[in-house]
Amino acid sequence: MGTKRTKEQQREELLEQVKRMLEKEGLEGWNYAKETMLSQKMHSRQLREIMNHIAEHPDFFRPAVVSLCSQAVGGTPEVTIPTGASLILLGKAIGIHDDIIDNLKVRNQRPTAFGKFGKEMALILSDVLLFKAFTLLRKNAEIGVPYRAVNDILETIDYIWFEQAEGEALEIQSRRRTDLTPKECLAKIRMRASEMEAIARIGGILGGGSEKEIRALGEYGRSIGIASLLRDELIDLLEVDALRHRLENESLPFPLIYASQSGKTGSKITPATSKRKLTKENLRAVSLASNEAGGLTYTANLITQMVKGATLELSLLKTTTKELKALAVSLAIDPKDWKPLMRPT
Repeated sequence: MGTKRTKEQQREELLEQVKRMLEKEGLEGWNYAKETMLSQKMHSRQLREIMNHIAEHPDFFRPAVVSLCSQAVGGTPEVTIPTGASLILLGKAIGIHDDIIDNLKVRNQRPTAFGKFGKEMALILSDVLLFKAFTLLRKNAEIGVPYRAVNDILETIDYIWFEQAEGEALEIQSRRRTDLTPKECLAKIRMRASEMEAIARIGGILGGGSEKEIRALGEYGRSIGIASLLRDELIDLLEVDALRHRLENESLPFPLIYASQSGKTGSKITPATSKRKLTKENLRAVSLASNEAGGLTYTANLITQMVKGATLELSLLKTTTKELKALAVSLAIDPKDWKPLMRPT
């Protein structure tokens, strides 16, 4: 008789399942994007080195979401490959800009293009990626995507990505501000989540979905985008190096913003964050105080709300794909995920 799986085991299995699913669904789009990057003729050895560096880190997520959203309204994954590759290049170009703005030289223990090759060369490469991204969109005509659909994709990129740019501008204006309200912070995060709405909508457009279905996919995308960003905000509060970088170069993590306005417990946070030299002890005190004030739990509950909203939108589609639902559910975070980090060392 088999043993009953714990919730933690079920969670790990779901995360692994989603990881495999994203790689499977996004592989062709990533391969197309990688081939596009590596086949670009360059006379500059350094530009070639930066391009190789960028191409070493795969992005399955964007093309996978486009593919899954297309299939959810009756489309095929094949029709999404050029657009999925284009969205990868756009994402990498914007990512380079973000790293420079945030002075981020290392991400996930790996040097960023900015960190390894410098600001000027990284910006030049990001320009190349932007041009290549829009050039790739013309491939849609070659594979029979209707002109109206291509036009709708471009309009979606135009108006939704501008919202993301505004969100990033607000992010810059929020640097090191301790007076920001949770409502203001959430509004900024919602704007930054517009990229995921655009990606999901584009999948629906390529799949030939109705206006109702495309709108539902857009809401799904926005919801998982917010959930994903909130998850990053929570994790940044728990990781010492990430928290130090946020306090010194970026806006404060959302759970900290919420906690700092929660009365007596919150009053412990501002003095700790304003120290000229942030030690591990200071940073740990910030995390502990934020947790004590309910910032982490509040953030986790918001993520759960976003996940529920996303899955509800899927009921409006022709095919409620289990893959899209699994992706949304995988973003939820449980207190058990962070409480071990709150224990004294």
